[in-house]
Amino acid sequence: MSEDTITYEFIREIHRQEQRESSLSKLPDDFLEKVNAYIEQKEKLLGTKKDKQVSQEIDNAKRLLESIFNRRETKIINHAILTSRTDIPIENLTKEEEELFYSIVDILKKRREKVLNLFFKRSKEEKKSEDNSDLEELEFTEDIPEFVGIDLKKYGPFEKGQKAKIPKQNAELFKKVGKAR
Repeated sequence: MSEDTITYEFIREIHRQEQRESSLSKLPDDFLEKVNAYIEQKEKLLGTKKDKQVSQEIDNAKRLLESIFNRRETKIINHAILTSRTDIPIENLTKEEEELFYSIVDILKKRREKVLNLFFKRSKEEKKSEDNSDLEELEFTEDIPEFVGIDLKKYGPFEKGQKAKIPKQNAELFKKVGKAR
Protein backbone atom coordinates (compact mmCIF):
# COMPACT_ATOMS: atom_id res chain seq x y z
CA MET A 1 0.00 0.00 0.00
CA SER A 2 1.46 3.33 -0.99
CA GLU A 3 0.18 6.86 -0.77
CA ASP A 4 1.76 10.22 -1.58
CA THR A 5 0.42 11.81 1.57
CA ILE A 6 -0.72 10.27 4.79
CA THR A 7 -4.30 10.82 5.89
CA TYR A 8 -6.13 9.86 9.04
CA GLU A 9 -8.07 7.26 7.05
CA PHE A 10 -4.80 5.78 5.72
CA ILE A 11 -3.51 5.46 9.31
CA ARG A 12 -6.79 3.78 10.34
CA GLU A 13 -6.50 1.32 7.44
CA ILE A 14 -2.93 0.39 8.43
CA HIS A 15 -4.16 -0.09 11.99
CA ARG A 16 -6.95 -2.40 10.81
CA GLN A 17 -4.51 -4.44 8.74
CA GLU A 18 -2.12 -4.82 11.67
CA GLN A 19 -5.02 -6.02 13.84
CA ARG A 20 -6.34 -8.41 11.20
CA GLU A 21 -3.15 -10.03 9.96
CA SER A 22 -0.53 -11.99 11.83
CA SER A 23 2.17 -10.79 9.46
CA LEU A 24 3.42 -7.24 9.09
CA SER A 25 1.50 -4.94 6.75
CA LYS A 26 3.40 -3.36 3.87
CA LEU A 27 4.16 0.27 4.71
CA PRO A 28 5.57 2.92 2.40
CA ASP A 29 9.36 3.17 2.74
CA ASP A 30 9.07 6.72 4.02
CA PHE A 31 6.10 6.02 6.31
CA LEU A 32 7.63 7.66 9.39
CA GLU A 33 8.56 10.83 7.51
CA LYS A 34 5.09 11.04 5.98
CA VAL A 35 3.43 10.49 9.35
CA ASN A 36 5.57 13.24 10.90
CA ALA A 37 4.64 15.59 8.04
CA TYR A 38 0.95 14.73 8.55
CA ILE A 39 1.13 15.48 12.30
CA GLU A 40 3.05 18.72 11.71
CA GLN A 41 0.53 19.83 9.08
CA LYS A 42 -2.38 19.15 11.45
CA GLU A 43 -0.65 20.95 14.32
CA LYS A 44 -0.27 24.05 12.12
CA LEU A 45 -4.06 24.11 11.78
CA LEU A 46 -4.44 24.40 15.55
CA GLY A 47 -4.88 28.17 15.37
CA THR A 48 -8.05 28.03 13.34
CA LYS A 49 -11.70 27.78 14.39
CA LYS A 50 -11.54 23.97 14.21
CA ASP A 51 -9.06 23.66 17.09
CA LYS A 52 -11.03 21.03 19.01
CA GLN A 53 -11.72 18.87 15.97
CA VAL A 54 -8.11 19.07 14.72
CA SER A 55 -6.74 18.45 18.21
CA GLN A 56 -8.95 15.36 18.55
CA GLU A 57 -7.84 14.07 15.15
CA ILE A 58 -4.17 14.51 16.13
CA ASP A 59 -4.74 12.68 19.44
CA ASN A 60 -6.62 9.85 17.73
CA ALA A 61 -3.95 9.54 15.04
CA LYS A 62 -1.22 9.38 17.69
CA ARG A 63 -3.12 6.66 19.57
CA LEU A 64 -3.53 4.65 16.36
CA LEU A 65 0.14 5.10 15.49
CA GLU A 66 1.20 3.93 18.95
CA SER A 67 -1.06 0.88 18.60
CA ILE A 68 0.41 0.16 15.15
CA PHE A 69 3.92 0.49 16.57
CA ASN A 70 3.10 -1.83 19.51
CA ARG A 71 1.54 -4.49 17.28
CA ARG A 72 4.40 -4.37 14.79
CA GLU A 73 6.95 -4.52 17.60
CA THR A 74 5.26 -7.64 19.02
CA LYS A 75 5.15 -9.27 15.57
CA ILE A 76 8.81 -8.43 15.00
CA ILE A 77 9.87 -9.94 18.33
CA ASN A 78 7.82 -13.09 17.77
CA HIS A 79 9.18 -13.53 14.26
CA ALA A 80 12.72 -12.88 15.51
CA ILE A 81 12.32 -15.87 17.82
CA LEU A 82 11.15 -17.98 14.87
CA THR A 83 13.97 -16.73 12.64
CA SER A 84 16.60 -17.43 15.31
CA ARG A 85 15.46 -21.06 15.32
CA THR A 86 14.66 -21.63 11.65
CA ASP A 87 16.24 -18.83 9.58
CA ILE A 88 12.83 -18.10 8.02
CA PRO A 89 12.99 -14.44 6.94
CA ILE A 90 10.38 -11.79 7.66
CA GLU A 91 8.70 -9.51 5.13
CA ASN A 92 7.48 -5.92 5.13
CA LEU A 93 9.93 -4.45 7.62
CA THR A 94 10.65 -0.75 7.44
CA LYS A 95 14.32 0.28 7.43
CA GLU A 96 14.08 1.19 11.11
CA GLU A 97 12.42 -2.13 11.95
CA GLU A 98 15.08 -4.10 10.07
CA GLU A 99 17.74 -2.85 12.46
CA LEU A 100 15.65 -3.89 15.47
CA PHE A 101 14.75 -7.25 13.94
CA TYR A 102 18.28 -8.31 13.02
CA SER A 103 19.66 -7.12 16.37
CA ILE A 104 17.13 -9.27 18.22
CA VAL A 105 17.78 -12.26 15.95
CA ASP A 106 21.53 -11.91 16.53
CA ILE A 107 21.11 -11.74 20.31
CA LEU A 108 18.73 -14.72 20.32
CA LYS A 109 21.02 -16.84 18.12
CA LYS A 110 24.05 -16.12 20.30
CA ARG A 111 22.14 -16.87 23.50
CA ARG A 112 20.57 -19.99 22.00
CA GLU A 113 23.95 -21.29 20.87
CA LYS A 114 25.53 -20.59 24.23
CA VAL A 115 22.76 -22.21 26.28
CA LEU A 116 22.30 -25.22 24.02
CA ASN A 117 26.05 -25.81 23.89
CA LEU A 118 26.13 -25.78 27.68
CA PHE A 119 23.18 -28.16 27.80
CA PHE A 120 24.62 -30.55 25.24
CA LYS A 121 28.06 -30.39 26.85
CA ARG A 122 26.52 -31.20 30.22
CA SER A 123 24.46 -34.00 28.69
CA LYS A 124 27.56 -35.52 27.09
CA GLU A 125 29.40 -35.32 30.42
CA GLU A 126 26.44 -36.92 32.21
CA LYS A 127 26.32 -39.67 29.59
CA LYS A 128 30.07 -40.32 30.03
CA SER A 129 29.52 -40.44 33.77
CA GLU A 130 26.68 -42.91 33.27
CA ASP A 131 28.71 -45.01 30.85
CA ASN A 132 31.68 -45.16 33.21
CA SER A 133 29.25 -44.81 36.04
CA ASP A 134 29.95 -45.41 39.61
CA LEU A 135 29.30 -49.12 39.48
CA GLU A 136 30.62 -51.61 41.94
CA GLU A 137 31.00 -55.30 41.37
CA LEU A 138 29.75 -57.52 44.15
CA GLU A 139 28.71 -61.08 44.83
CA PHE A 140 25.19 -61.75 46.06
CA THR A 141 24.79 -63.94 49.12
CA GLU A 142 21.03 -64.40 48.56
CA ASP A 143 18.66 -64.50 45.60
CA ILE A 144 17.68 -60.94 44.69
CA PRO A 145 14.59 -60.06 42.61
CA GLU A 146 14.75 -57.44 39.87
CA PHE A 147 15.04 -53.88 41.24
CA VAL A 148 15.44 -50.33 39.99
CA GLY A 149 18.82 -48.85 40.87
CA ILE A 150 19.61 -45.32 42.02
CA ASP A 151 20.34 -44.51 38.34
CA LEU A 152 16.74 -45.57 37.48
CA LYS A 153 17.91 -48.61 35.49
CA LYS A 154 16.62 -52.12 36.11
CA TYR A 155 18.98 -54.71 37.61
CA GLY A 156 18.55 -58.41 38.26
CA PRO A 157 17.15 -60.72 39.14
CA PHE A 158 20.29 -62.19 40.69
CA GLU A 159 20.89 -65.68 42.14
CA LYS A 160 22.92 -66.48 45.24
CA GLY A 161 26.65 -66.51 44.33
CA GLN A 162 26.16 -64.48 41.14
CA LYS A 163 28.46 -61.50 40.54
CA ALA A 164 27.20 -58.26 39.00
CA LYS A 165 27.98 -54.58 38.68
CA ILE A 166 25.39 -52.27 40.20
CA PRO A 167 25.47 -48.60 41.32
CA LYS A 168 27.73 -48.07 44.34
CA GLN A 169 24.92 -46.69 46.50
CA ASN A 170 22.81 -49.78 45.85
CA ALA A 171 25.82 -52.03 46.41
CA GLU A 172 26.49 -50.39 49.79
CA LEU A 173 22.89 -51.04 50.83
CA PHE A 174 23.03 -54.73 49.82
CA LYS A 175 26.33 -55.15 51.72
CA LYS A 176 24.96 -53.35 54.76
CA VAL A 177 21.93 -55.69 55.03
CA GLY A 178 24.14 -58.73 54.38
CA LYS A 179 22.73 -59.72 50.99
CA ALA A 180 26.01 -59.18 49.10
CA ARG A 181 29.74 -58.84 49.63
